[in-house]
Amino acid sequence: MLGFAVAQTSSIDQQTGQPAWGTSEAPNAADIRFETSIGSLEPAVVSASSAPAQFGSGGVGLRNRGAGSIAVSGVLPPVQFAYIYWAVITSGPASAANQKIKLQRLSPTPASTVVTITGTNVGTGPSPCWGTSSDTITVFRGTVPITVATGNGVYQVTLLAGASGSTAGGDPWVGTPIFPLMEGASLVIIGTGTGTQRVVIYDQGLSGMTFQGNTGFSYSLLLPIAASGKLTLFESIGADGQQGVSRLAVKTAANETTVINGVHIAGPGSNFNDGDWNGSSARPLPQLWDDVGHDITTATKAGTTSLAVSIGNGGKIPYDCMTPVANVVQVQ
Repeated sequence: MLGFAVAQTSSIDQQTGQPAWGTSEAPNAADIRFETSIGSLEPAVVSASSAPAQFGSGGVGLRNRGAGSIAVSGVLPPVQFAYIYWAVITSGPASAANQKIKLQRLSPTPASTVVTITGTNVGTGPSPCWGTSSDTITVFRGTVPITVATGNGVYQVTLLAGASGSTAGGDPWVGTPIFPLMEGASLVIIGTGTGTQRVVIYDQGLSGMTFQGNTGFSYSLLLPIAASGKLTLFESIGADGQQGVSRLAVKTAANETTVINGVHIAGPGSNFNDGDWNGSSARPLPQLWDDVGHDITTATKAGTTSLAVSIGNGGKIPYDCMTPVANVVQVQ
């Protein structure tokens, strides 16, 4: 991991009157050790070769909230399996309340029962510039019963008592952060595909690897089969992405680009234009969670066996501090 010192400035503070939490101008940013490269990653989850697969997902930001809803579209039944991811920033180890989450399908009706899901810790790393340099972020993955995750619809996520320091819905940048700081949650539902389609999920070795836009972050995802060049989909789930501070947009904190196999996939100048790390799952507030997907077929010509991913903002300050949660790839 890379130690990176930051010269503190006050351009954001002067405009908002609040610390620029989550960015290079946060009080603790100069002391955090960020990742820059983690090499090649094997999938943590691979759909069975005997059952062609495809997926849909959705996310919700949960900072200073006690509950939220996730809408999922694009799943083709029957559902093969489903997972829910969530992440939380804590002072000390994550508590028992942080390790569980409640989920209920609200639509289509009839609504499902409420299930409490216990998560597996798939990655822990430095806080993305909230609190002190000793605080950490932990990513959990939980298995969702397919009696609940039946496919497309609306799902309610509810936190256990004590899982979030505040559930009053306040602006994260107003006042002092109250730990624990819940980031958000995403539901990934794997349905049934056609032909040779496979779905793979990458989390262990990626989850919790906090990085920042200035020096960027790179890694490679190893595919279970060679791409045919017909269709490849890529989903990025990430914690603590933001456009600036509160409703104040800060260009250099929001202009991260994503490049895969040399092709500009997201961020300014790409066809997508917007970055993948701008808190899009919970705009305008609280931000801090992203679940963003792309068709990356142009980056996966026939015979491609890996995805070289690079994220960064070109070294412009102030920069955002971000934490990967998971990547989902559909390939054929």
